[in-house]
Amino acid sequence: MSVEVSLNTPLADALSNVVQPKLTEIGWNTGGLDDSALGEYIILMLVNGKTQDQIAAELSNDLLSLGPDDTGATDFAKWLFEQVHILNAQTNGTTASQMQQASQGRGSAPHQVGEHQLAEGNSQVGASRMPDADMGDAMDDTQDGSIPTGPKSMRSVSRPGNKRLIGQLSKAMDRTGDAMLHRVRPQQGTERVNMHNRQPPKGPRNDLNRNQRLPPNLRPSGAPNGGMPNGGMATPLMNASPQQQMALFAMLEEQARMMSQIFSPQQQSFMQGVPQPAINPNFRPGGQVQNEQSGRSLFDRIQRPNQRQNGSFSKRQQTNNANLQTLNQQSSGAGVEGAQEPTNGDMTSSMEVESSQKSQFEQPSDTICKFNLKCSKTDCPYAHQSPAAPPGTTLDLSSGSIPDSGFNSSVGDVAVLGGGITGLASAYYIAERLPHSQITLFEGRSRLGGWLRSTQVDVGNGNVVFEQGPRNLRPTRPNGWVTLDLINSLGLEDQVLMTSKQSVAAHNRFIYYPDHLVRMPGPGSSLLPTIVYMLQEPVFKGLFRAAAFEPFRPILVDQQDESVGSFIARRFGPALANNIVSALLHGIYAGDVYQLSVRSIFPYLFHAERELSISVGAAYALGFGLRWPQDASLEAEWARAGPVSQRTQAIRNSSVFTFKKGIGQLADQLETKLRQLPNVSIRRGTVVDQLQLKQTCDSENIELLARSGSDQPTKESFSHVVSTVSGKALHGAVRPASSLFVLSQTPAVTVMVVNLYFSNPSVLPVRGFGYLLPRSLPFEQNPERALGVVFDSDASIGQDEIPGTKVTVMLGGHWWDGWEAYPDEDMGASMAKSVLKRHLGISEIPRATCVGLQKDCIPQYTVGHHGRMSLGHEALQKFKGRLRVAGSSYTGVGLNDCVRSARNVVTSLVEGRQRDTGLESFARGNGPTLSLSKT
Repeated sequence: MSVEVSLNTPLADALSNVVQPKLTEIGWNTGGLDDSALGEYIILMLVNGKTQDQIAAELSNDLLSLGPDDTGATDFAKWLFEQVHILNAQTNGTTASQMQQASQGRGSAPHQVGEHQLAEGNSQVGASRMPDADMGDAMDDTQDGSIPTGPKSMRSVSRPGNKRLIGQLSKAMDRTGDAMLHRVRPQQGTERVNMHNRQPPKGPRNDLNRNQRLPPNLRPSGAPNGGMPNGGMATPLMNASPQQQMALFAMLEEQARMMSQIFSPQQQSFMQGVPQPAINPNFRPGGQVQNEQSGRSLFDRIQRPNQRQNGSFSKRQQTNNANLQTLNQQSSGAGVEGAQEPTNGDMTSSMEVESSQKSQFEQPSDTICKFNLKCSKTDCPYAHQSPAAPPGTTLDLSSGSIPDSGFNSSVGDVAVLGGGITGLASAYYIAERLPHSQITLFEGRSRLGGWLRSTQVDVGNGNVVFEQGPRNLRPTRPNGWVTLDLINSLGLEDQVLMTSKQSVAAHNRFIYYPDHLVRMPGPGSSLLPTIVYMLQEPVFKGLFRAAAFEPFRPILVDQQDESVGSFIARRFGPALANNIVSALLHGIYAGDVYQLSVRSIFPYLFHAERELSISVGAAYALGFGLRWPQDASLEAEWARAGPVSQRTQAIRNSSVFTFKKGIGQLADQLETKLRQLPNVSIRRGTVVDQLQLKQTCDSENIELLARSGSDQPTKESFSHVVSTVSGKALHGAVRPASSLFVLSQTPAVTVMVVNLYFSNPSVLPVRGFGYLLPRSLPFEQNPERALGVVFDSDASIGQDEIPGTKVTVMLGGHWWDGWEAYPDEDMGASMAKSVLKRHLGISEIPRATCVGLQKDCIPQYTVGHHGRMSLGHEALQKFKGRLRVAGSSYTGVGLNDCVRSARNVVTSLVEGRQRDTGLESFARGNGPTLSLSKT
């Protein structure tokens, strides 16, 4: 049985009426376009002879992207062909046999519809076929004449004198520029969009028979008029999905913006007589559309097609007719010297549907640089596309911000100075965010990792882990969460060992004063017994009285900075500063409470008094918390990321955490990942002796003088440098020599770390995290100048292969300031044993001992640190964004602080914030603020 389906016939209309409700019933849509588009497309597939299998395949693959197990498209195609036969019988009132006889009596039979095939609405003719028949409006004389087919004089192409009229009608009825749903390239139904198997253009698109101008041996094979049965040129849009069309429109819009920059009015003044391309006036910088019908871009109009524009339709139609004439003139005059450039408003489209507005760029940051990725101007005010962004990513200029994926096209080769945890993290972030850049990491020592030193020691029956540097991390927000993100990115999540908040290490933390261990109040303590206990211990003497009178203490709002000890003594009394706060700072900074800056160490205390002009206790009671501007982007990023894994959430909820092989495992994994990247080079044992900014007429770079061992120094050039070494080391290398003198004024202390392992698991008299020693401790109780003792066997459970007791004694710190010589390893081990015997009564000989002297390992943020860093930020700006700093010398001494600083400096580098130096948080206006929601 055969059924013929043609456009604008009762059968086609009847099919459209039943197809659309069916599509609504089964829940299909067109991806945001008009809901009738899919139904019209299905009718056109029937008109063009698509079989049942082809229609099912095209619906399943290209249009709806259904899964391989979804039979909805197949069922719909079967239902569709059943409806064709039913509606054909109802519409024509004929039987199947009558339809077949009628079709066999024609001289030119259409395509037949069997069980899986429908006829095209137009019969295939030779090369002499006329354009009016191509549109499916002409019918054979044998067909029913109820449908208008045009003047009778047009029904025969053999009559003389009609060719001129034929040409006029052909031109008027030309639908080459119609929407894609009105012209369908013959398909098999399952192929993908392919733009490479088509013939190149042979002339203007308005000439449908352009291939006939070519000699027979040069004409494309297949249909004589351009390879399509209807004589038209196929376009990729016919096979493209709605999503692909949106991407194409976005790309075309981006191209139009770039062309508007290339052909700016300034450049046109130097290009007189050169034909200019037609550019939408909406994309001309500074240009104003004379026609008030200016509207949104093509991409925005298609995304929101239902919005209407105020104004007269007839007025828009007149404008469009004038625009069409202008475009035809430009097409025919393309390449002709002296061709006129279209004036503003000549290219206004009838698709514009938004209220009239003038397109004018007020700031250079709202315009893409005409050189884009090739721009070498460091202070270029225009926006640039990100070289790190995935292909096809567009730059959103309307938001006024640069995408986080990066855009700074001036970032080329990058040097990272220092192979500690900050340097390794910086190199990793740069390689991840800027894969086009070549990264070189310089480390003067023979090993990477800096102060992260984890050693596995064989004690006979197994190995134990000794930590010579940091040993635990706190999952505090936000810096601790940044480190967790890095750990997850490195695949180390399964190597984490957590210490629960309910563990003995979390509950028991001690201070040794004056001759015994005193447990600090904390988790697991009852209120009334804790108050009684604190009243009995000398270390808490005067604390309750000081807290009660703190709201009545004088407030100094004009104080720029002062020491932690001075602030605490002024607000709460000297006992709290000397007995408790000094011990706390011994454990973190190994520093003197009367030297360290309260503005840098405890910014909350400083800003609460200075900004609120109220007491610290009142600010805390009212619920004020500290907010840093740079934390907002992190919080937004975590919110977009959504829920984390159960493992990550468990780590966030822990007290502290470490790794199975020690904290050094983090540095080792970073080194392993970096060595696997082709754009990263690691040069150990290489010292950078000099660093200076080199400027030429067209470029700016940082020139390094690097020396490896006894080799001669070599000059190397980099577009950017990230320094993670100490401020003192950077000052010694930078030229001119006095450029960064202010950064060299951050001192550092030396700490001796002694690890001891005892075979007896019960050698400790108490269990907990450990204890700290305050500065008020009598000399006879601490002649070794110890800072504190950590009970590693309780603080890091699960690292060691055999049971036992593992402790770490820390000596020195600010007590050794000014010393020219330090104890050797034997003396250090002897001093640690004396501390344990005096304080804990341990006289047992340890089975294994490890001693390490860490010179200048902990920077000291002394009074005035904030002001010095602010001056350092101004000094670094002389390098025009080419030199940035990160690390423990500047924004925090903890491991979490170092990772956060690495992330911050790389983010500013990738986003092209040329005024950032790594110290921008110290600039005026970038400090923290107090708000009514505590962190």
